[in-house]
Amino acid sequence: MKNRDVYQKDPALQKLINEGVANVNDDKSQEALAILRYELETFVCEGQYEKGLAHILETFLKNTDQPQQPAVWVSGFYGSGKSHLVKMLRALWVDTRFSDGATARGIANLPTGIKDSLKELGIQGKRHGGLHAASGTLGSSASGSVRLALLSIIFKSAQLPEQYPLARFVMWLKSEGIYEAMRDHIEKAGYKWEEELDNFYVAEGLHEALVAVKPNLFASTQACVETLNNLYPYVQDVSNDDMIKAIKQALTRDGKFPLTLVVLDEVQQYIGADSQRSIDVQEVVETCSKSFGGKLLFIGTGQTAVSGTDNLKKLEGRFTIRVELSDADVDAVIRKVILTKKPEARVPIEQTMQTNLGEISRHLDGTTIGHRQEDIDIFAQDYPLLPVRKRFWENTLRVLDQTGTDSQLRNQLSMVHKVIQTNLEAPLGHVAPADFLYFDTADRLLQSRLLPRKVHEKTFIWKEGNEDERLVARACGLIFLINKLSDKNKEIGIKATIDTLADLLVENLNEGSSQIRSKLPQLLAECELVMKIDDEYRIQTEESAAWNDDFHNEISLLANQSHRLDSERSDRIRNKYNDLVKKLTLTQGASNVSREIYATFDSQLPADSKEKVYVWLRDGWSTDERSVQADARQAGNQSPTIFVFLPQRSADGLRNHIMDFKAAGSTLGKRGVPNTAEGIDAKAAMETIRQTAQMRIDELISEIFAGARVYQGGGNEINGNNLEEMIKEAAENALKRLYPQFPTADHVGWAKVYEKAQKGAPDALKSIGYDGEAGKNLVCKAILGYIAGGKKGADIRSHFEGVPYGWSRDAIDGAIQVMLVTGLIRAQNEHGQSIEPKAIERKNIGKIMFKVEATTISAGQRIEIRKTLQRAGVNSKPGEELTAVPIYLGVMEKLAERAGGEEPKPALPSTAFLQEISMAAGNEQLLTIYNRRDELNRAFDDWTTTANSIDQQWPAWTMTKKLLAHAKALPDYEVTEVQIRSIEQQRQLLVEPDPVAPILAGLVQSLRLQLNRLHQEYQEAYRQGLNRLENDSNWNQLELEQREHLLASHHLLATDEPVVEVKNNEEVLATLERLPVGSFNDRIAALPARFSQVLEEAAKILEPKLQPVYIPRRTLKTEDEIDAWIDEVKNQLKSALAQGPVMIQ
Repeated sequence: MKNRDVYQKDPALQKLINEGVANVNDDKSQEALAILRYELETFVCEGQYEKGLAHILETFLKNTDQPQQPAVWVSGFYGSGKSHLVKMLRALWVDTRFSDGATARGIANLPTGIKDSLKELGIQGKRHGGLHAASGTLGSSASGSVRLALLSIIFKSAQLPEQYPLARFVMWLKSEGIYEAMRDHIEKAGYKWEEELDNFYVAEGLHEALVAVKPNLFASTQACVETLNNLYPYVQDVSNDDMIKAIKQALTRDGKFPLTLVVLDEVQQYIGADSQRSIDVQEVVETCSKSFGGKLLFIGTGQTAVSGTDNLKKLEGRFTIRVELSDADVDAVIRKVILTKKPEARVPIEQTMQTNLGEISRHLDGTTIGHRQEDIDIFAQDYPLLPVRKRFWENTLRVLDQTGTDSQLRNQLSMVHKVIQTNLEAPLGHVAPADFLYFDTADRLLQSRLLPRKVHEKTFIWKEGNEDERLVARACGLIFLINKLSDKNKEIGIKATIDTLADLLVENLNEGSSQIRSKLPQLLAECELVMKIDDEYRIQTEESAAWNDDFHNEISLLANQSHRLDSERSDRIRNKYNDLVKKLTLTQGASNVSREIYATFDSQLPADSKEKVYVWLRDGWSTDERSVQADARQAGNQSPTIFVFLPQRSADGLRNHIMDFKAAGSTLGKRGVPNTAEGIDAKAAMETIRQTAQMRIDELISEIFAGARVYQGGGNEINGNNLEEMIKEAAENALKRLYPQFPTADHVGWAKVYEKAQKGAPDALKSIGYDGEAGKNLVCKAILGYIAGGKKGADIRSHFEGVPYGWSRDAIDGAIQVMLVTGLIRAQNEHGQSIEPKAIERKNIGKIMFKVEATTISAGQRIEIRKTLQRAGVNSKPGEELTAVPIYLGVMEKLAERAGGEEPKPALPSTAFLQEISMAAGNEQLLTIYNRRDELNRAFDDWTTTANSIDQQWPAWTMTKKLLAHAKALPDYEVTEVQIRSIEQQRQLLVEPDPVAPILAGLVQSLRLQLNRLHQEYQEAYRQGLNRLENDSNWNQLELEQREHLLASHHLLATDEPVVEVKNNEEVLATLERLPVGSFNDRIAALPARFSQVLEEAAKILEPKLQPVYIPRRTLKTEDEIDAWIDEVKNQLKSALAQGPVMIQ
């Protein structure tokens, strides 16, 4: 399988039509409508977009009958999608219709809530004179008056000239009923209507038409000039009253003002620093809102919130509905617009990625943007992009965007659209390389002076060279990007090492990155653009020489300051030990009680050395090993102290590296913050020297620690592979000396004892294998004896955590909680009030007073049980919980049935634990619910979420299946059927992104086109049949009623034409169910024969009726009588024949 084969739409054929930029205007050209249709088809109405649309529509619908509509302000930085959002709303508002009968609402894949709001908007529109929308930018409409700028936007949306006087003139023509007459007169005279209108005051053709059409008002063409200048003068501004009057005249339909949306895009850009413009915009919006009540909605857009600048704050009182957008939905847009996969491709992609998970999982390991476990879930959605590289791109783009005006959405949409086309013919497993970002942005980085010209020129020359040169060019581009990213965002922890470069360069996952790792070191060693500092590569700078001079001067100074070096060494030895102990996890016994080890570097042990485990460290610079051994023997076999000696090793090397470290630090401090790109790189190089010295110091001190000698109290030496291991062994021995009573409470199950007892289980001690009475357990017995007349929790803990017990907090708290549940002790707060065991939070145990006294309390448990039942909508009175349990179990069973089922729904969830509850009886049943209430509540929430998701997705699935049954004649039927079958078999109904939506959209569009084609064929066949009738002489002799009767009897009236409605998904399906494709074809094929039958019946109607003629009978005797009789019969037959054919009787 090739990469090209995994996409729902071929990327080579799918163009990013608008390049991620939405133009908000009322352009009705075919090109503009094609772009609008693409934007609707790819509109991802999720996240902030869904919330924003819902908020706008819901607020508008609530206020349609109110005195005013609150205006909306949509904000977001460049490319966040604010213009796209309002453009989509404008199209959905009026349900823009396209040439094939499809509409905006039918094309866009919208959430149910948005669909419902738009449906309600349509209903309200019918009450108020329809729906209307106007959109544009104030700056593009007029440079002076805000009122005229707004009117030009309104006029354009109403198909009127944008100029105020021309629009008034055209509206006058229409009100007088002479608009068409004027236009016909002008065009018949050889003029063009638009040109005449543009030259309004001096248009000869227009003036002649006015004289001809309105002679009473315009006596001559000369009079036209004066009259038009008086009635419709050119103006710099208009009053608020004139503005409102013009809007009413332009938009009112049949005496009603429609529900109108006015989108003013980039209002903030229009206002800028001009405070007067801000005042004017506020005044215009307020005037219109008051004049048109709840029927007119203004939406303005800007880069910042309406309170973001002093000028915008003037609009706060008018634009009260705020919608703020960011780049939060970038991933969802990219996946649905560009990366949507075929359902059947998901499994091969996942298998390929799983096969190469070892390679992928080590990419950028050790950085904050490296591989994450959750990446596995989105491999198929993002392929051929790796999540690691996406995060690298996202963070790098932010660093490279110095102005803050670049758009993540716009940049990534365009870049992803381009990069996936680079490996369409590659086999599955070839992914997009991270260096694509460098070559895609290099020109822009050069213009902004971020990228040195030499680096730009060399990399682009090498890119066209041989294989090794191309690899060097790609590596250098990545080194540049990584340097920028690591300098600006150190928290990420990324460096341009060989491993990092190989991780980001590898394209063929099946081959891996080993070849790149082996080739790069030698290639980069010969590269003039980079320098290597330890294991990191950086772009070479000229300023580094001056920094190096300062560094060597500092080295010379430090060589004569031994006291500073000795102090630094001692501090580092202490820090090394502290780091070692931090990594050392010391636990005691099976219960893994965490123990702390204390260190001392003093010449004498602390006073509390018999109550804690101390590690007494001394080094070869201050004493010798024999002294340490003597102190250990003198301490005795019961001492918990650990004695450590650190030998003096590599003293000169350690001293030199400490000098490097401190000299680099001083150089960095002296040089300060550089203000050039070269200086920044030089500083980074010096920081690397400092880091390298730090690494060597750490290595040498580690060698010192590797030679450490460790002695137990009493003089016994502890041997091991490293100091950490030896201290750990010595500490374990020391703990046994400190806590001889520890084994009594040493059990791993005490945490479960506490957990179960806290939930009310009286037999919680079973978790430590004890099945007897709580009061006889040794731990409980000891604590019970200590409590006696009463002790605070803090005192109990302190006593049994200290010498000689050392018991775990779990054991102490668990025993206390068990004794509370079993009634051996009771708890009181500081006021002497009793506290229920369930109400005790573990963090508060230390403050509570515990006394020996047995009580049984179950009310708290019953409350929790009722809460669990109520969560599922089952109410119960106190004491009657058992009667509600069967109802509750029934609700949960039904919910589980809704949370899965037939393919492609998810599999039914397990309800085994419900059966366990059902099998229990009485209080045991209630206790089971109480103990498992968290599991039950989680199941209820999870099943509810899944069931609701199924309910939301199921209508689209059923519609897709119904449409598929009508699509067998389509060329792509088999491909679509395979995709549908794949979704079923893999139960992908709830997979993200939605695999059904693109298939449904494709089916609807294909069937829409098929229905439109059949409709046209029917109309053409019907027209040909009518032509046959009109050219038939018999047909033309029939009366109108006869014709109507014949057409009706053969179902050939105009009203018998099939009704084809394809505006949205529902209409397409309804049309197909009413008139399947096969039936439609049959009706078309039958039309010629049915018209032929009509013609035959018409001929029969006109055919004269046969009339009988009775010939007279005579007895003839002569020839004359014969002749006379013949003449008589002849005349009789001629006379009858004039009335039609005859039959002689």
